[in-house]
Amino acid sequence: MAETVWNTDTGEAVYRSRDPVRNLRLRVHLQRITSSNFLHYQPAAQDGKDLIDLATFRPHPTASGHRPDEDEEEELVIGWQEKLFSQFEVDLYQNEAACQSPLDQQYRQDILKLEGSGRRKNRRIFTYTDCDRFTNLEEHCRKMTTAREVPSFLVERMANVRRRRQDRRGMEGSILKSRIVNWEPSEDFVKSQHVINTPLQTMYIMADLGPCGKLGYKNYEHVLCTLKVDSNGVITVKPDFTGLKGPYRIETEGEKQELWKYTVDNVSALAQPEEEEREQRVFKDVRANSSLAPGG
Repeated sequence: MAETVWNTDTGEAVYRSRDPVRNLRLRVHLQRITSSNFLHYQPAAQDGKDLIDLATFRPHPTASGHRPDEDEEEELVIGWQEKLFSQFEVDLYQNEAACQSPLDQQYRQDILKLEGSGRRKNRRIFTYTDCDRFTNLEEHCRKMTTAREVPSFLVERMANVRRRRQDRRGMEGSILKSRIVNWEPSEDFVKSQHVINTPLQTMYIMADLGPCGKLGYKNYEHVLCTLKVDSNGVITVKPDFTGLKGPYRIETEGEKQELWKYTVDNVSALAQPEEEEREQRVFKDVRANSSLAPGG
């Protein structure tokens, strides 16, 4: 078997697209390389019998009914801001007392429907969307170094810019009622205004890398890919789409160290010719209307 060529470049990549972000589709493939399925018994050596029956290596079903080999590999196609619940969330939101917000209640109803219909399509791979608390906490707690650092004013401001700005887009085209140019700005005015405010949405593709039969523990959660999209169509992906490069690798910590590999590929459908023509007509009309508008 050829040795796996790993992709070690985990930096972010930036793309720009004029297509609606709702058309974004990603195919995520996750596979365990080193297995924690050990032999259940070792037959005693007998004279003249050096071979072990292959049935010895067959994994046994877990208490949940899933065979361990079903937890070894998973592949899903995920849409932009598509919510896939982790086992931790499934267990949490089935407890009504844990639902404190309208979003929690909505998640509870969705999970109960999925569990009742048996249509849940994921086990290890899941997502945190822009609405989830994980997104807020991840961005608030993230540090760029391991030193004891204090976030600067700009860092604090930029951390607060993105939250829920999507709901205020209607204000962007309104007429300013204050002075456009302030020739004598105060210190507070400079601090509050000197920040680029671009609406931004974030999504995390995650994986539960817990041992077979022990899914649903937060310490086994790992980020596979982070996606950010702003209102200008700029898409930031970390790490980059796999493409023709090798898979990424994750080594878990703890007593049973496991090695996993995964790939993230862009499988968004190409725009149809008629859709592109319609978009071009819209852009042309917008440019024509803007050129005919009276000057300010």
